[in-house]
Amino acid sequence: MNQPRPVITSDRLYSITCRPHEFALNRDAVRFQVRYAPIFDDPAEVALAHFKVLVLEAWIETPEDASAGRPRLELLKCGWELELTTAASVQVGTLSELPDEIPLLLSRIAATVNDLARRAGIEPLISDDAVTELVLAYRRGGG
Repeated sequence: MNQPRPVITSDRLYSITCRPHEFALNRDAVRFQVRYAPIFDDPAEVALAHFKVLVLEAWIETPEDASAGRPRLELLKCGWELELTTAASVQVGTLSELPDEIPLLLSRIAATVNDLARRAGIEPLISDDAVTELVLAYRRGGG
């Protein structure tokens, strides 16, 4: 059975922690991870409105930290929520991903992080090229 095509209704900041100065100082050693998933309370629910959240994490971990058992230094953890609607009710958590979901959410996160950097007197931390690379890595399964 074909699902109705979802439409992006809105997006909004879900949560953020950021260390812009440490991020800028360690720019070349920063590692990223992208996680993206639907959010819902009851997996059996059917609805017109559907929600997903993308979380971008950035951290550094030196070989000395790893060998000493010290935790990595988290530089960024930002979640961005996406709301989609469908013309007919669909079971939550089952919508196919639209091609523009990940680029949209990663660009929103980058704009937010770069605004924080600007306010801190720092150059942008996440470039357009980095967003493109993160999208590609996510789609390859290495996000």
